[in-house]
Amino acid sequence: MNEKSVGYKRILLRIILTVLCILAFAWIFSNSLKTGEASSQQSQGVVDSIQSAAGVIAPDSSIANATGKDYEKLHMDVRTLAHFLEFTLLGALLIWCYFSYTSEKKFLVIPVSLAALTPFVDEFLQLFSSGRGAQISDVATDMMGLGTGMAIAFISLAIGVSIYKKRLRERAVRCGGVSEKGE
Repeated sequence: MNEKSVGYKRILLRIILTVLCILAFAWIFSNSLKTGEASSQQSQGVVDSIQSAAGVIAPDSSIANATGKDYEKLHMDVRTLAHFLEFTLLGALLIWCYFSYTSEKKFLVIPVSLAALTPFVDEFLQLFSSGRGAQISDVATDMMGLGTGMAIAFISLAIGVSIYKKRLRERAVRCGGVSEKGE
């Protein structure tokens, strides 16, 4: 692969990751701006789908048969999981996007700060949506999601770099540049 092709692929990766970050922010903030009723209906739809799937897989399970308080707990668990997962995705995307532009760690504070502010903005926006309110527990869940997503991104990048370096060493050995013992 020539340098020009690698350069185009890097630019394409940057564009894709940047757009995905913007879409993740838009998705999170659009969910914040939904009314309490709309948000509840959306999560109830997810709960109903989970219950339907559980009814097929494990028809006697507590999830498939949840009603009353058990249904409400399941509903709250689904909402909490949704918060966690959307911020996990955002955390991973921010780190992958950052490192598609630079390998410098000194400016890592930029995506980390942006990520850390997002749960507060998310909850603040909910104050302006009918039937919604800000919850410190949601901020904590969002922060845990961000941390998890960033950890996943760092681990995946470390694995990718390790694989890349291994392939370079193997290619050098095959081409006669370096012996297998590194001599």
